[in-house]
Amino acid sequence: MMLWLLVVVCFQFLLVTGAPPQRPNFIVFMADDQDVLLGGLMPMNQTRRLLQEGGMTFENGFVTTPVCCPSRTATLSGLYAHNLDDQHKGWCGDFKSQENNTFALWLQEAGYQTGLFGKYYNDYGDFCRKNVHVPKGWTRWFSMCNDNKFFNNDFNDQGKMVSHGDAPEDYMTSVIGNKSVDWLRQVTQLQEADGSQTPFFAYIALHAPHVPATPAPWYNNTLSDQTAPRTPNWGYHGDDHHWVIRQQPPLTEELQQFSDDLFMRRWRSILSIDDIVGEVMSIVEKAGLLNNTFFFYTSDHGYNLGQFRLPSGKFQVYDHDTKVPYMIRGPMVPVNLTSTAVVSNIDIVPTVLELAGVTPRYELDGKSLTPVLQGTVPKSWRDTILIEYWGLGYLRIGPCHQGVTACPGHDALEDAPSNTYSAVRVINNNANMLYAEFRPRSALPVPSSTNFTEMYDLAKDPYEMHNIVNETDHQVVDHYKHLLYEVITCKGKQCP
Repeated sequence: MMLWLLVVVCFQFLLVTGAPPQRPNFIVFMADDQDVLLGGLMPMNQTRRLLQEGGMTFENGFVTTPVCCPSRTATLSGLYAHNLDDQHKGWCGDFKSQENNTFALWLQEAGYQTGLFGKYYNDYGDFCRKNVHVPKGWTRWFSMCNDNKFFNNDFNDQGKMVSHGDAPEDYMTSVIGNKSVDWLRQVTQLQEADGSQTPFFAYIALHAPHVPATPAPWYNNTLSDQTAPRTPNWGYHGDDHHWVIRQQPPLTEELQQFSDDLFMRRWRSILSIDDIVGEVMSIVEKAGLLNNTFFFYTSDHGYNLGQFRLPSGKFQVYDHDTKVPYMIRGPMVPVNLTSTAVVSNIDIVPTVLELAGVTPRYELDGKSLTPVLQGTVPKSWRDTILIEYWGLGYLRIGPCHQGVTACPGHDALEDAPSNTYSAVRVINNNANMLYAEFRPRSALPVPSSTNFTEMYDLAKDPYEMHNIVNETDHQVVDHYKHLLYEVITCKGKQCP
């Protein structure tokens, strides 16, 4: 704690110009379904140069829930999904009820210009069409009102519904990017005009590389075709894993081709995100604000493309679905440094608020990353993240469709109600472990509800292929079980 107090003092001292200390700006880039373990960042040359080489990369960046809305509402609230009551109130939880008390409002009332561009969260009916409005706290608002397509989309533009067609300029990623870039030009010019006394926060949430991962027309033929990475667990039969994995048949040639085609579309679609990162950084640099702006880059969760015979998707407790790109660049943040600190999506809001000097109005579950932004990991820093998920239903995916209706032989089951779990991911000098307990969708997270357990030593088994729970000393298993139940319903400071 004393170390970070010193950092804060140094940060403010460096920014003093005879007037009150300049408050930093923030730009958060949020991708949709972007993996980190399957080469998801490889095509992004600008992003890797500007944010990875220009800042810190967290190799142990996780999401607390590996699916769209629960992850996004957790990120935006700084709370674990169980504290949004996702089990009983749907996959977006009761985030809607907090609309008038979000971190954006706290920043705005502290003098920040705030802008949201792209995907807010998945219950679009809460803020689009019949309920179209701008949630409190946002100075500029341009949100998606539908998903799973990259043309012919509707948006909530500052409280009014607007539609885009199928022309090249209507490509969703570019539309969102252009709106965010236009606003950033305005607010950076305002900072130049008033001597940097009006800071800004921008949340730029792109839909790529989410399925169908349609590339921009100008990138359709970019990059040579490759297959999805054939990791050791690609096509592997996890017969000692939970039911959804255990029952997977071998990947057919059709599903392999579907997965490989999607892999290339994903790569081509994120080239447009890369362009947005480059343009945003250029605007901030031209305004002379690079040294007073923090940039975050991450995704709402990872992805699988053939791992454990799953041709495409998320939902699973394994690292390919829970690990995400996680980069931060900003004042006093070391450049081209990889940190081993265990961090998560629910840490972003606490970090922004502390750096902005804004006090949260409810107790957050996430932790400010300020103690690790100097490049070292204090001994007091966490080594554990809680991962939780409530199975959405019998979801299938394949070249014929996405949804709940089967087309036998042409799709795969990706999720089920039984794929409901709580887990701890532990990484320290002595351990690199995943311990997970599964239970029925409607059951409470108590030991008596558990009907299947998985445990992996990733130091020896990095692809989580061998469930060791039945061959591990019971005292070791009990240790991780006890650790899980210490945090499974945690709140605030009780959380890891």
